[in-house]
Amino acid sequence: MKQHRFRIIVVVVLLVLGGYLLYPTLRYEQLSTKETELLTTLSQTSGIPLSRLATDIYRDDVDLNGEIQLSSISDADKASATEQINYLRGDFAKSLMSNRTLAIKRGLDLQGGMYLVLEVDLVELLQNMAKGKDDQYEALMRVVGPEGRKPDADVFSVLAEQAKAMNISLNRYWGEAGQSDSDIISGLRTTSDDAVDRSLEILRNRVDQFGVSEPSISKLGTRRIALELPGVKDPLRARELVGRTAMLEFKIVAEAERTQEVLLTLDEAIARRQRGDTTSVAAATDTLKVDSLASDTTKLDSAQSADDLFAETDTTMGDTSASAQNPLLSLLVGGTGDILVPSENRGTVTRYLSSMENKRLIPHDLEFHWSARSEKIGTDLKEYWRLYLVKSRAELTGEKLADARSTIGSGYDPEQSGKPIVQIEFTKEGGRVFSRVTGANVGNRLAIVLDNKIYMAPNLREKISGGSAVITGLDDVEESRDIAIVLRAGALPASVNIAEERTIGPSLGQDSVDAGKLCLTISFIAVILFMVWYYRASGLIADLAMIFNLFLLMGALAMFQFTLTMPGIAGIILTIGMAVDANVLIFERIREELRAGKSVRAAIDTGLSRALLTIIDSNTTTAIAGVVLLIYGTGAIKGFALTLTVGILINMFTSVFLTRLVYDLYTSGRQLKTLSV
Repeated sequence: MKQHRFRIIVVVVLLVLGGYLLYPTLRYEQLSTKETELLTTLSQTSGIPLSRLATDIYRDDVDLNGEIQLSSISDADKASATEQINYLRGDFAKSLMSNRTLAIKRGLDLQGGMYLVLEVDLVELLQNMAKGKDDQYEALMRVVGPEGRKPDADVFSVLAEQAKAMNISLNRYWGEAGQSDSDIISGLRTTSDDAVDRSLEILRNRVDQFGVSEPSISKLGTRRIALELPGVKDPLRARELVGRTAMLEFKIVAEAERTQEVLLTLDEAIARRQRGDTTSVAAATDTLKVDSLASDTTKLDSAQSADDLFAETDTTMGDTSASAQNPLLSLLVGGTGDILVPSENRGTVTRYLSSMENKRLIPHDLEFHWSARSEKIGTDLKEYWRLYLVKSRAELTGEKLADARSTIGSGYDPEQSGKPIVQIEFTKEGGRVFSRVTGANVGNRLAIVLDNKIYMAPNLREKISGGSAVITGLDDVEESRDIAIVLRAGALPASVNIAEERTIGPSLGQDSVDAGKLCLTISFIAVILFMVWYYRASGLIADLAMIFNLFLLMGALAMFQFTLTMPGIAGIILTIGMAVDANVLIFERIREELRAGKSVRAAIDTGLSRALLTIIDSNTTTAIAGVVLLIYGTGAIKGFALTLTVGILINMFTSVFLTRLVYDLYTSGRQLKTLSV
């Protein structure tokens, strides 16, 4: 026994280590069941959807208690829900999180969720980087845009070819003056690589804050990013979160007189084109009076009630002669403040404002933006969108943002009290800029623009020097939280488009888990019974080695934080078969030696030594194939290669080390004449 002490200690240490590594997984599975029960009870008590509780319950930046206190449920339910939240966010959360981080993670196919492939819009990135845009630039991008957005197209090669064909020097719009086209293209490629890497990190931050416990985010090719979001229960919300550019800007709303001038110019140009008149628009608009807008539309006075306003405009909107004479103005309501557009007219107005002919008539220092959502106004609750004309140059951007938090507003302001808001905190420099901007524009309106949509445009009554701002006008707490997430994570350098999307429901994921368990159990029992039937007592040794192999394999998965997938389970099942394969070689060699007349001790020693090289050779070649699949494979292939490779490496240890130890312990001090093999 003494000569085997070291090997016994090694086996015991491995057993203890494996148990230690697998304990969090066992505890987490129990906690997950209890967690589901507690969250379900909380959802029934508070009225908050279970899907939202699953992502928000452990987040410090979501004020669930405040939301419950403002809800319409009974006081008893409020007290009960608050107590449940405090428990879930207290010791229970600590226990859950400590085990979750160390447990074996389930892949997308085992717990349901989303798989997205996002493609960074490099054409938009080029447009964002361009300088001195003119008609020639627009002509170039009209060709590069469609060609560069084709699947697997090289945007920069297309740009270089088209610029050469049109005899355009790229340094007019990118790079430095006098720089060669090849150097500019090389610099643009480097910038695009950095942009994709930046996008990947920004998306990782957003997903982490979204509450996905085991996300997988990786780069595919030069401009694509693959996201696996296990456990996501709201695909639409997740898609909106990762796809949002999150460009936050603070812009001054144009003066009412200038807004009227621009609208009059556009309206006259559209009317003349519809009549086939080619007279210069500038010459025609000189004769127009600024107050003519008021004769065709209703002025929006801050002191005028919404009911009075819409009572006056009902007849104007139905005047077909006005539509012919003023094709744009007849679609609008207002003119001095917010421009209101009925929902049925929004598409037509958008087409007018986005046409190339009309864009040339909008001053370069101004641009139109829509409100983030429509509103129902008036006695008939008709749906309207707000249209704003704002300065093109942003006074302040999200780059100077220090923090953004979702909360429930309080106080006497009806726009905030009891409603979801996003509190913005600026950096020290951002606070100084915000203070200067608000002080210089008292009496004007400051629009808060997120991804080219205006959420609010309040009047600046005084200088704001606190270094903070508030975004109001949000639909619900989920929207306020998502906006806070994307603002904290930062803006994407360019838009990302969804190139591929797959959604796996939680029930399908559970079916995969059940199917995997069934396959694993059947294969495990079948191998055990076969080895006992064919090799008798020695078969039990092979079964012991196989169990030890499987135990260490799961411990290794837990130690290195691997994610278990359905193909990974297939790799484990294959490893079970290969775990006894090495013992089959050993047993057959021992049989040959026994038939040759050798003693039991000599047959075991010779059989093990002769089988060793064959075991190493067969397992090594399989491991090499597994490593290649692990390096160059993606998705499901990696999951299979991972468990197979790790299982084979452990198998080479257990099949020789453990089998030899059991035989040595069994034959030590005995004179055996036969061996059950």
